Amino acid sequence: MIASPPKPDADTYRFGPFRLFPNRQLLLREGVPIPIGGRALDILTLLARRPGEVVSKADILKFCWPGVFVHESNIKVNIAALRRALSERPGEPYIATVTGRGYRFVAPVDVEAAEAPSAVQSAAIPPRALKQPLVIGRSQELENIARKLASARCVTIVGPGGVGKTTIALAVAHHVQRNYPDGVSFVDLSTVGDAQYAAAAIASGVGVRQRSEDALTDIIALIQERRMLLILDNCEHLNATMTRIVNRLLEAVPTLALLATSREPLWSKAEDIYRLPSLEAPTIAAGATAATAMEFSAVRLFIKRAQERGKYVLNDADAPLVSAICRHLDGIPLAVELVASKVFAYGISTLLAMLEQKFLLLGNGERTAPLRQQTFLATLDWSYRLLSEDEAALLRLLSVFAGAFRVPDAIAMSKIAGLDATQTIDAMERLTSKSLVYAEHHDGTPTYRLLKSTRAYAAERLEGAGEQEAGLQRHASHILSLFERAAEELDSRDKSDWMADYANRIDDLRNAMSWAFDFPGDRMLGIRLTVAAIPLWFELSSLGEMQSRVERALLAARDLGDCPTDLTLKLIAAKASGMSFSQHLAATEAAWQECYELGVKSKSVKYELFGLWGVASHHVYVGRILEGIECFRKFIALAETQNDQPAVDEGQRSLAQSEIYVGKITSARQCLEALAARYQQPSEPVQLARFQAERGVAIRCSLAHALWASGEPSRALQVMREAIERADVSGHIVSQSNALARFAIPIAFWAGDYVTCTDFLTLLEENARREDIGMWREVCLFFRSALDAKRQVAGAASAVRHHVDVLTSVGHSVRAPMHYSMAAEAFLDANGLDDAKAMIAVAHDYALKQSAKWCLPEILRIDALIELQSGNAGRAEELLRRAIAEASAINALTLELRAAVSLSSKLNGDGHLGEALEVLQAVCPKFNSDEAFADLKEARERMAQLQSIKAKNKVTSA
Repeated sequence: MIASPPKPDADTYRFGPFRLFPNRQLLLREGVPIPIGGRALDILTLLARRPGEVVSKADILKFCWPGVFVHESNIKVNIAALRRALSERPGEPYIATVTGRGYRFVAPVDVEAAEAPSAVQSAAIPPRALKQPLVIGRSQELENIARKLASARCVTIVGPGGVGKTTIALAVAHHVQRNYPDGVSFVDLSTVGDAQYAAAAIASGVGVRQRSEDALTDIIALIQERRMLLILDNCEHLNATMTRIVNRLLEAVPTLALLATSREPLWSKAEDIYRLPSLEAPTIAAGATAATAMEFSAVRLFIKRAQERGKYVLNDADAPLVSAICRHLDGIPLAVELVASKVFAYGISTLLAMLEQKFLLLGNGERTAPLRQQTFLATLDWSYRLLSEDEAALLRLLSVFAGAFRVPDAIAMSKIAGLDATQTIDAMERLTSKSLVYAEHHDGTPTYRLLKSTRAYAAERLEGAGEQEAGLQRHASHILSLFERAAEELDSRDKSDWMADYANRIDDLRNAMSWAFDFPGDRMLGIRLTVAAIPLWFELSSLGEMQSRVERALLAARDLGDCPTDLTLKLIAAKASGMSFSQHLAATEAAWQECYELGVKSKSVKYELFGLWGVASHHVYVGRILEGIECFRKFIALAETQNDQPAVDEGQRSLAQSEIYVGKITSARQCLEALAARYQQPSEPVQLARFQAERGVAIRCSLAHALWASGEPSRALQVMREAIERADVSGHIVSQSNALARFAIPIAFWAGDYVTCTDFLTLLEENARREDIGMWREVCLFFRSALDAKRQVAGAASAVRHHVDVLTSVGHSVRAPMHYSMAAEAFLDANGLDDAKAMIAVAHDYALKQSAKWCLPEILRIDALIELQSGNAGRAEELLRRAIAEASAINALTLELRAAVSLSSKLNGDGHLGEALEVLQAVCPKFNSDEAFADLKEARERMAQLQSIKAKNKVTSA
């Protein structure tokens, strides 16, 4: 079933305590709205429409992202958000994952069909006194406000300066004018400087000739029986007076409807508030073509205004630049229009650069517009002048935050202005009411933010008031305390909760570090900030950023000379860990060793363990496997003395992984099966990545390697899919990319599942674009060339050799014996016999040096095929029988089968049909009946053919 793009759905869907209203983009739980993203709500709508059915990922992508290419990992992120919103508990799910196919909504769903909506009348003739406004992308807002006016007698459109309140009010008037037979009156109050003249301005607007000192009485007398709409525009500076006037008008004239615009509510008795949002601007992930950009109202307004100044057509080259401009302007219509008016003066790319560097003064608007709207700066000045002293001071100080902040953040900053917590909260409420601070609610917790334009303006005011240095210092100190608390909570909190609290503060962290390391700054504070940020960098997989900032902090620590040992230790540990992912490993061992020795010296068992684990992992990775095994045993012993069970588990996993390489496959698998059983419970939370990879992901990866080697490649791939899914849910790119590069891609390739291998490669390449790490990049290139070799692409064998040479030359050697055997086979398939001989010799050398029994059967098998092609049939058979024996000795059943298939083929070719059959009959029954990877399918088919031939020969001879 192919899903259609999202369309209005007026039905209501009931399940459990929830009601879903797709047409209103609303989800209620027992009548209470549940915050949920638009894409997640679209997915929920599609699933609820098809309860009990398996909805494929392709259907979800077509429904929620029609015409836009996005990776299916976006589905997983939104499914995870849905499950949190629905508060799923183990055993009581709403959404079930159907592995490899998609998702199923498993709860019963009742559908309430909607009644046909009543038509909303539109104006045939606009009011004479009002100019028809241009409205782009506001159809939903117009409908919503019109609906409010039909049920409430007073509606106030609230929003920041420049958001388009006046335009919307005029458009609403045209939309509903037939409902008011006595007409619409518009009163612009922005020019009224003194509250005592507000009533007089309204009287003039409705055509009252004042006969008394009480203008309000005259207004009431004139409109007493009229059914009319009165628009009061720009009330914010007259707020208290307008509240009194509105209340009196509504009480005295029951046929009157009022539509007001203001930057804060009037708080009238009968008032219904409508907060007008900015126009929609494309996100970075929304796509960068002209067609996708034009789906967003901010871009459409920009293009419309640009076209009024000359001929301009948005193309794919300009689309990402225009999108970035609209994002930078927060989608505020006035700002968008003013910048669009300068397209032909500066060009798109220059406009964006000027905005980013704050060189562009948003001015030169239409001369017919009110003076306060002819420059965007003037609208901000207008709002700022209306603030009380405490409001203005707090707004200036809040400009130091890069994005969202919370009440404790505001309280921390307000101390500079001498405000206590109660005063700060009160001022925050007033700033929010005045639309200068935006409030948002996530999981019941309010967060706040300033629009970029407001933040830039307030920052200039902060500097002008001489408060900038004190504000930035206070901000850095506050962010330090925030992330020091985050580090303390690291081992005691669920990852998703921890990340929800701290991941979105990364920009504040960066700004604080930049201030601390710049002159005059505070370098010791910068060092402490860097150390406090390390856990977040790991969880965000921002290893490149971490490395550069840690190096800067270490340089500062050396310059200062008196940096505390614990800070230096944490910086060195982060440096060593980050270096493990670099393309060059030459200095990594020294960094790990320094971490270990400093941990011992400072009696920090935590970092002693971390350093020892790093040294052991490095030994294994560069091919010194036996040394690594000894280090891991030492690591486990130390962890056991500390009763550190997570570290013990990681040590046992790492030890089992290392023992696979030296041929202890059976015992390694048993250990890993036991660990996996503990970490496969539904209630087991996703853990923070203490040892570079999330624990549940790492265990599954090592288990998959053991399963592949011991004869269960199909199950190995299934376990790898689970690992990748878990890493995706955790949002940890490093864990997922390690799983892909070191396990999923090789196992799929070695199992002969080249389609799955290609899919895994594509995902790894996408991750590498998000966080470019040399190790992953080179692995991608190696396996791409290996796949090309399987397809007999010209030159692929040479590319395989080049990339394995690169990997081993920089120290990534633990898989070198297998990789060089793959290169040898690629050359053999391409009739490059001499090159194949050279490569298999290198593979033998690496296997001998590393005691790498895990892949020795494969090396022997390929060596035998080389000998066979060289005309040495006897030597070939000897090598194949040795390969089978070596594989059997270590329980490497998958490689035993491959060698057996090759030997059977050779014997059959020599005319020894019975022996050829016996070889396969000796190994095929060792596999589970439901196992069906490529080599086993081939072996079973060949065995059946040989049995059939043998049977026919018996009949013939009889």
